[in-house]
Amino acid sequence: MKRKNSLFNRPTSTKTPQSKKTIEYPDIIEVSALSHEGRGIAKQGGKTLFITAALPGEQVRVNIDTRHRRYDEASCTEVVTASEHRVSPACEYYGRCGGCDLQHLNHDQQISTKQSLVIDQLARLGKFTPSEIEAPITSPSWHYRRSCRLGINQLTRDNSALVGFRRKGSSKLIKIDHCPVLSEPLDALLKRLPKVLEGTDSFKEITHAEISMGDHEGALTLRVKKTPKEALTTQLNKLAQDNNFKLYFDYGGRIEAVDGEAQLNYRIAETDTLIHFEPGDFIQVNAHVNEQMIQRALAWLQLSDQDRVLDLFCGIGNFTLPIATRTESIVGIEGVEEMVERANHNAQSNQLTNCEFHKANLTNDLRAMPWYKQGFNKILLDPPRTGALEIIKQLKQHSAEMVLYVSCNPAALARDGAELISQGYTATRFCVMDMFPHTSHVESLVLFERV
Repeated sequence: MKRKNSLFNRPTSTKTPQSKKTIEYPDIIEVSALSHEGRGIAKQGGKTLFITAALPGEQVRVNIDTRHRRYDEASCTEVVTASEHRVSPACEYYGRCGGCDLQHLNHDQQISTKQSLVIDQLARLGKFTPSEIEAPITSPSWHYRRSCRLGINQLTRDNSALVGFRRKGSSKLIKIDHCPVLSEPLDALLKRLPKVLEGTDSFKEITHAEISMGDHEGALTLRVKKTPKEALTTQLNKLAQDNNFKLYFDYGGRIEAVDGEAQLNYRIAETDTLIHFEPGDFIQVNAHVNEQMIQRALAWLQLSDQDRVLDLFCGIGNFTLPIATRTESIVGIEGVEEMVERANHNAQSNQLTNCEFHKANLTNDLRAMPWYKQGFNKILLDPPRTGALEIIKQLKQHSAEMVLYVSCNPAALARDGAELISQGYTATRFCVMDMFPHTSHVESLVLFERV
């Protein structure tokens, strides 16, 4: 799930060689499907046309943006016949900001479409279909993000503050005064931060802000080239305190609190587990989905006090610690030393003595590691977008009863799932998770059981 903020998309390269034969498209184009990145799909002369802001079943007029050898890209300029699922975007920046790409599609239909797209990719790429499709895990579609990253720039023409996200298809920033997908505390900071910055002569030493919110308190972390002047620091600190945040400066190699550390944590209600994190740590951005995801993982794994569980890509213990409350023992593996330290601290603060954490590169051969030789009968995987093929191939010798795969990339899930099936597993349970409403990002849970 994972690990880069979806509000900072990178522009797509347009350097693909052009087709030898230029397709002439009709004035009105029929849209037949939706792509996995949320664009409408049309076919003409054996070539695929991807259309931004178009929906299946619609008739549209388009502007051809880029021609490639195998496909073309276009923008919708007019909806001639609208889909019954089309809605008016709620955000005034939609279409210009690079964060959301599905606000023009009804939220319920977004979820249904994402589920169909993932199941289709599993069948086409992985050659398998889960036995049971369970209800999606959803959340409120607005004000769901508890962390984000904002770009900050000072305009030379008038010294005003440009605070916002990347423009759609560009690395440049778009000024954002408010964002309806941010939680209300984060949105409040976004609204007030530019005025504070503009109250000083210069803030060019500040390049971006990382904002994260726990259950009760948040952190405003500013990436700086050097420490801001005292007057600006005072005003920034007051802004943070007035909104129940603590101010931090990130100098690249270190992060320092300006006036005391924030109490950053969130509680998993199902197991009454309190998970602490620090500024810069990865956390699941959607608290509602995260809580339900953990509940479903606990239920699907059918945990007992006889189980020995392995949690790969464990982070700060988001899954590990709740699982530890239900099982004999669990080992968490993570590639970042700071996350391992945080997970150990969280285990101690929750008085959990049946879990241990280790740092390891999960693309390497790990079979000589002492923890690897312990033997596990249930395994959980929560890899980044690249997937977990290397470690899955090594897990074969454990012959675990169950492998629960938490995915943020359907293509990697299809590939890795095919490998698990080749080892004798069956995909028995599946659901999508709406971690990022109004975006094309989709996350999934798949349970593989040995037959």
